[in-house]
Amino acid sequence: MKLINLEIVKNKRKIISFSSFLILLSLLGILYSTFNTSYKKPINLGMDFVGGNELRIERLCVDKCSDISPDTVLENLREVSKNKKILNSIKFQFQNNNKLISIRTPYLSIEESNNLITNLEKIIGPLNYESKDSRLIGPKLGKRLLTNCVTSLLVSLLAISLYITIRFDRKYALYALIALFHDLLIVFGIFSWLGIILSVEVNSLFAVSLLTIAGYSVNDTVVIFDRIRENLGSRNEGYNETIQLSVNESFRRTTFTSITTLIPLLTLSLFGSYSLFWFSLSLSLGIIVGSYSSILLAPSLLLKD
Repeated sequence: MKLINLEIVKNKRKIISFSSFLILLSLLGILYSTFNTSYKKPINLGMDFVGGNELRIERLCVDKCSDISPDTVLENLREVSKNKKILNSIKFQFQNNNKLISIRTPYLSIEESNNLITNLEKIIGPLNYESKDSRLIGPKLGKRLLTNCVTSLLVSLLAISLYITIRFDRKYALYALIALFHDLLIVFGIFSWLGIILSVEVNSLFAVSLLTIAGYSVNDTVVIFDRIRENLGSRNEGYNETIQLSVNESFRRTTFTSITTLIPLLTLSLFGSYSLFWFSLSLSLGIIVGSYSSILLAPSLLLKD
């Protein structure tokens, strides 16, 4: 079977320049999100991390529920509500032909929550209180969850760093870690931009996806580095030529593995529930970026000028 001929020696500068551009774009998104958004954080954290209330309740409609926009509801609420400060952080979503209302608010007391429902009923009509379903995450619990997610990510990265250092020499370990942080930073940066442009919030599943991406990326890089190390010890070609040959020999395996992993993730994105959409999307992006860095970026860093 004829090998794919990836000219990484010839295109080393282009590969590194492209990765540098992606990193710069990600950093710009993180900085913009931190200093020029209302939430003032590197990424738009969801209710899991910052705490808050999520309430679902149905409208009582005789035939068909009338159309009403979230902006209209908020404008009317500002006229009748006493606590106007919390209205800046409330998000409404109408589903099932405007029958089901989903309300996301910052952390509210029971009295504040009941007042909100009462005022909402005055604006959009009678509500079915038997269908009321609420979820509450206190600010302390959200902060603890965020701390645990960050800690688990740091511990896993430390463990991966130790494993790569033991498995390879320092040079290989360093470049494998650079490729790993490259993948995580780009996915993080993409979601920073999604938060800025589309107000996408990340929850605990996003932290899970970063951990999964880290493991997947390292696995691909280790496979290719193992092939490079084997060929350097058994072939007579030049150093750069042996690295390029090793990458081409590993290309099909790495690509096919990535494709078979992407198929169920893309299916989940298209046909799964909304709550899993951003999780599957972040994993899909991580696999694509991770495959690129394992096949092209990490070996390019090993090349001699």
